[in-house]
Amino acid sequence: MLRRISEFSAGRRSKWLVIAAWVILVAAVGGYAGKLQASTTNENEEYLPASADSTAVINLLEDRFPEGREVDAIVVYQRQGGLTAADKREIQAEAAEFCASPEIKDKLTVVSPFAGPVCGVDGEPVAAEGAAAPGGGAEAAPPGALSPVSEDGSTALTFVRTSATESEVIQETVGALREITPPPDAGEGELNAYVSGPAGFITDATEAFEEIDGTLLTVTIALVLILLLLIYRSPVIAFVPLFVVGIAYTIVAAGIYGIVEAGVFDVNGQTTGILIVLMFGAGTDYCLLIVSRYREELRRYEDKHEAMAHATERTAPAIVSAGATVFAAMLVLLLADLKSTQSMGPVLAIGIAVTLLAGLTLLPAVLAALGRRAFWPAVPRVGSEQRQPLGVWRRVGNLVHERAPIATVVCIGVLALGALGNLTERGTLDFGEGFRNDPESSQGQEVIDEQLSAGQVAVTNVIVDDSGATVEEVTAALNDSDDVDSAQPVSVSDDGELARIDVTLAQDPFTDAASDSIPGLRETVEESAGGGTALVGGLTAENHDTEQTLASDAKLIVPLILILILLILIALLRAVVAPLYLVATVVLSFAFALGVSQWLFTNVFDQPDGEPGLATFSFLFLVALGVDYNIFLISRIREESAKLGNKEGVIAGLEKTGGVITSAGLILAGTFSALMALPLETLFQLGFTVALGLLVDTFLVRAILVPSIAFQLGDRNWWPGRTDQSMLGHGGE
Repeated sequence: MLRRISEFSAGRRSKWLVIAAWVILVAAVGGYAGKLQASTTNENEEYLPASADSTAVINLLEDRFPEGREVDAIVVYQRQGGLTAADKREIQAEAAEFCASPEIKDKLTVVSPFAGPVCGVDGEPVAAEGAAAPGGGAEAAPPGALSPVSEDGSTALTFVRTSATESEVIQETVGALREITPPPDAGEGELNAYVSGPAGFITDATEAFEEIDGTLLTVTIALVLILLLLIYRSPVIAFVPLFVVGIAYTIVAAGIYGIVEAGVFDVNGQTTGILIVLMFGAGTDYCLLIVSRYREELRRYEDKHEAMAHATERTAPAIVSAGATVFAAMLVLLLADLKSTQSMGPVLAIGIAVTLLAGLTLLPAVLAALGRRAFWPAVPRVGSEQRQPLGVWRRVGNLVHERAPIATVVCIGVLALGALGNLTERGTLDFGEGFRNDPESSQGQEVIDEQLSAGQVAVTNVIVDDSGATVEEVTAALNDSDDVDSAQPVSVSDDGELARIDVTLAQDPFTDAASDSIPGLRETVEESAGGGTALVGGLTAENHDTEQTLASDAKLIVPLILILILLILIALLRAVVAPLYLVATVVLSFAFALGVSQWLFTNVFDQPDGEPGLATFSFLFLVALGVDYNIFLISRIREESAKLGNKEGVIAGLEKTGGVITSAGLILAGTFSALMALPLETLFQLGFTVALGLLVDTFLVRAILVPSIAFQLGDRNWWPGRTDQSMLGHGGE
């Protein structure tokens, strides 16, 4: 089948049909590709597992409580030395302006720090003396309520409570608030205002994600183009892989947009960013293997179509196997409980599948159309010898062969030593640490943390049965907790069966300490609720449930990915021994990359906290992509060993794949390093870790460790099969 595909794609007439089909398809759907980022959903609650308590709280608030689920904005006013009388009048006037603004939709109430609620639903005026809302006026605050004004009088909070849940509406609200209020950088001695709270966090995160695709595309394409020009020194051949992968990405982006709009699943900005990196990195690698083999075959065959057919036929099995490992690994994510991980799986799997299809059809067709002139100025001629720069890979192969046992021990020792970095204890990134810049919402959070109760920035919601005794007992128990600053009943469900209690935590609600307090709070609520409904939700609980679900998902995902990759390798090589050590070496290099990265983040980059999913997603990409290079190498080793014997076969395989795999490794590492250009700490750490791991795979595992093991095992590499002419055609370069 692969032979027929390669012959058709490189055919004298059929190549034009292949090119036309791809061009027509991209022209038909390309207009939708640019809409993908705008259709993403970045709110945490959209991706929570269905089984989580925090998910149940969201559903109950939306379905059974009159105010629905709240997404509040908090305007933090501050003047060093204390707010003046004029400041207080301005704050009160702006609260009234918030009420009147049509751009602030789904208002529930606006609460001034000096007069309590200013307006209710749809901006209707509310008498200040009749209100007792969270964050109410300092003088009229009910017993147990926290003051919205700091003790030194320098800071005050205005609460804009809304029931908005769509990111576009939340962004409009926050944008309107920031237009009305003084700027956060008004200067020392001036009135400064920061729009923070959950609405501010969502807006700043959404805006950061909106910049991802454009930045990544620019950085990734520039990196790939520069590397291809350095590798091939041919302007045409440098642009061809970018052209092929660019068409594939456009089609995939348009298709994912259609899937999201159809309501099949939601996609967040992190997934679309990783899609770009994965497609351009892996796609360019697959293209390089065919381009390199095509150049080799042009030195053997006069006819460019015949050369292209042979090149594709020889490389296709290894490329398909490599792509299949990534495709299968991504589909395993469908089994995750966390919805953001679930949706990432099919998106990346679709991206890899289309990339493979383009690489095996569109690329051969374009190269067959261009012929030898694609490699100008270094045009390959029939009978000419390809220059081997200083024979470096043959010398490496001979050196490793002479000291194979030592090379194996040293490599494993280095990798194991780096893996010790995983013993470093790291916390979890909170909201402020999640940005490499300092967004306004984060600045506001810091002010609240310093001047007031940090927990006011995002309250925790508790749902219990609406029994007078139950509500009182739960509220009292929560107020007795060291983890709570304040707990107050705030509303009753429409059917009168449930009550909502809002809890202000004693610490910043986005810190490890706050997340760690959730299990204890849930235990307190369950015990004091006397066996009735007892649910704890809100942003802190959502973060805790997300961390727990990520850890649980990893226990399922990691072993399944390893088993799938091992089975694919066994099927490709028709052997058991080689697949076992190929997988083991990649896992070891992953442990090294993660350990060294963790140590560097903590001790060099001054970032002791990390994303809970860093280890899982680093494993996903490093193992699935890292094993690709082992596939390309071991496939060629087996092909050459069938002709030359084990020693010369390993050396020849390393020599003939050395340049192209090194180039591919540099390109893939470069594309993942593009994530480090983004303002999000999560993607910076992921990009750094994966790039480091890919470089280790390229220069240590593939160049030294795997060949040293292959030398020592000899024909046992292929047990229970054997090395013979029947394996020819399963090589890759």
